[in-house]
Amino acid sequence: MTAEAFVRVVQAAFPKLNVWLNALPDPRRQEMCLYTAAHLWWEIIATFLSRKGSRNGFDEKRQSGEAAWNLGILCGQTAEDARFGGHPTVTCSDNAAHHARRVAPEEVAHIPVLMFRDLLERRTFDGTRLLDRWYLMVVDGSVKEKCREGFAEGGKSSTGEARYRYVLQLSVVGPEGTLFPLLHEEMDVHNPETDKEDCELKSFARLSQRLKKEFPKLPICLVADALYGCQAVVAAWQLYDWKYVLTLKEGRQPTTWDETIRLLPLHPANRLRCRLGQDGQERLQDFRWVENVMLGEHQTNVLLQGEITSEPAATLYVYITNFSNLTPPRVAVVVNHAGRERHLIEDTFNTQKNNGIGLEHVFCANATASKNYYTMMQVAQVLWILTCRGCLQRLYDWARRATEQGLARAVWEGLRARRLPPDLPPLGQIRFHPA
Repeated sequence: MTAEAFVRVVQAAFPKLNVWLNALPDPRRQEMCLYTAAHLWWEIIATFLSRKGSRNGFDEKRQSGEAAWNLGILCGQTAEDARFGGHPTVTCSDNAAHHARRVAPEEVAHIPVLMFRDLLERRTFDGTRLLDRWYLMVVDGSVKEKCREGFAEGGKSSTGEARYRYVLQLSVVGPEGTLFPLLHEEMDVHNPETDKEDCELKSFARLSQRLKKEFPKLPICLVADALYGCQAVVAAWQLYDWKYVLTLKEGRQPTTWDETIRLLPLHPANRLRCRLGQDGQERLQDFRWVENVMLGEHQTNVLLQGEITSEPAATLYVYITNFSNLTPPRVAVVVNHAGRERHLIEDTFNTQKNNGIGLEHVFCANATASKNYYTMMQVAQVLWILTCRGCLQRLYDWARRATEQGLARAVWEGLRARRLPPDLPPLGQIRFHPA
């Protein structure tokens, strides 16, 4: 049942996925190829979806049971393909990795963008748009791979320490607390003359240019941590006509922080207090805000939210934003539905690191292949969100009680255990179950 649901979701949500994969540059001599390009990319996607944590873990049982038959349905190269001679197989990870190292990462990274465009056409994100207009996008950096000693281009740095590979990820907030990967930028650029690594802000400057080029008219609100609360970043986003909600920390912007504390008593009317309760847990939220606070040469608005729970415990959240016309209801929406959603990307990184997906694991020594593997990890993430939250957990009580890692492994075991019919009924509408 889980495997069948997954195949139906893929076919319903992204009917052109295999067309996109086969359209990627393919340097092979086609007359000598047993597998299509889509088959090779699907081998990588399946490695992440199966939650095996490594290439060897997936290779161990890739040929067992009906895996070859069902993977053929997914990738569009069915068992009837004349190249198989009646005996379909699944390519090995070495072959897939060799192919991945020969394709430009910029081309492969466009696949999540195409998936996002399809989801936009399906109006998947309409219900999560901030103030019924702005698409919420969360950005943060993470370690992508913990490289072994002497690993990758240039080996160790001049200090003798093994290099890590970093990535900057931008994802879109979806229904019911889901997060869909959209764009990412590598941060492993290394200058051998200065022996300096790339930094997150420089990477985001490149990523923001790509985002504006891909979606020049899309109303975007960016959510990020205090690192981005600087004059250069805010100026660029205002130039792009984007909104932002950024964490403010005293140590990052001391002048803005000090001015906020000084101006707060002068605006006693800028206040909202409300009580929230769920499952017997009562919370008190107290909002204060100050407009037109200096941030370098620019002005910004500062929102403060204090929260007291029934334990009791008190927490203070502070944000800067360029949203204007700050009425009390508007402030509460911006803080609760934008600023407080930054945790989603940290939760996603944690899931990808600790639940068998393999973030931080070195899948490929080659830098090009490594970048393409990360892109396919994000493709797998999109497919899994739609399958788990948009189908399994919405329809079945047992799926809501199972862990996502258990459900993912059940999907892979189902693909191995039972031959699925090639003409599965259409899925219909994809709706989401609350987390």
